[in-house]
Amino acid sequence: MVIVCAVPARFIHVRARAHGRLPFAAKGSKINNIYWIPAGARLPAEGGANSLNQSVFGVGGANVDVHGHSYAPIRLRDSNPGALHLSLGGVCRNICDNLARLGVPVVFASAVGGDAFGQMLLAGCREAGMDTSCMLVREGARSGSYISIMDDANDMLIGMSDMDVLGAVSPEHIRRMAEKINACGICVTDANLEPRTLEALCDAAGVPVFLDTVSCVKAQRLRGIIGRFDTIKPNRMELEALTDIPADTEAGLRSGCEALLQKGVRRLFVSLGAEGLHYQDAEGRVIRRASRPFPMVNATGAGDAAMAGVVYSSLHGFSPERTVEFAIGCSLCAISSSNTIRADISPALCESYIKEYVR
Repeated sequence: MVIVCAVPARFIHVRARAHGRLPFAAKGSKINNIYWIPAGARLPAEGGANSLNQSVFGVGGANVDVHGHSYAPIRLRDSNPGALHLSLGGVCRNICDNLARLGVPVVFASAVGGDAFGQMLLAGCREAGMDTSCMLVREGARSGSYISIMDDANDMLIGMSDMDVLGAVSPEHIRRMAEKINACGICVTDANLEPRTLEALCDAAGVPVFLDTVSCVKAQRLRGIIGRFDTIKPNRMELEALTDIPADTEAGLRSGCEALLQKGVRRLFVSLGAEGLHYQDAEGRVIRRASRPFPMVNATGAGDAAMAGVVYSSLHGFSPERTVEFAIGCSLCAISSSNTIRADISPALCESYIKEYVR
């Protein structure tokens, strides 16, 4: 429990939880397990988000995805007939797109090039309802892109990403955005950003920072700062990359989560694919939910939608059980669509999937 008391001076003090850390990032001094925080600091509710503010600041990857599907078995070093599909992507961009369509006010920050892909990304973010005033446009740079080639059995043969433009989202840029970050209730980010940039984000944020770990390689880069994040959403492999603890058993899964909780993370939502979602927190709660067999159209974007569900639930003060269910409902919305983002996703639609499929 967090105890907040006003004092006559220009400071308030917050008593830390039993595990000795604040549930959010804040600048101040710790004396006798009491944190003295400037009175203007933004203090979130026990559930994580600032209860007076239901907006989100997102900062992270934005790219154009190119998916190639071959009509026949792939012939290497030859031209293969097939279909190419372009869509907007990027983990944090996808999370924020889902949130905006769920009715959450979103400010999204990333970097794009001054090219056609950059124009597509800016237009797509605005069409979804995001505030793009913090987007960087780098003339002469290539916008982020990702290409995957699928064979006739729908298995990916190779993927390649070009995300160099994200280097423009620097610690200095984060510090320039601090006021806008702290005007929101939650900040959500992804591991596409450089570790030094994510560390600067944790320093600047006076609100909870939620992290999607993206991939094993990118998660592993954050081992030294992972305890700075309030809430993280890895999958089993990313959890292993963060802890060196095999997560292929229930005991290993719980041990890996506990290792990160001991480092300072407050909540973990571990994606288990068809097995659902595993939740574990610093209060000792462990929750597992899954869905009944579901007619999947496209798995791309399911994890991003689940993270959007976690953020939405946190903003609205849902219980941990309710949060897990809503996150699964959002992911079911995603996999029921041929596109990465289901354009008509809504709280009511998610609730209908929860009622019918979540167990």
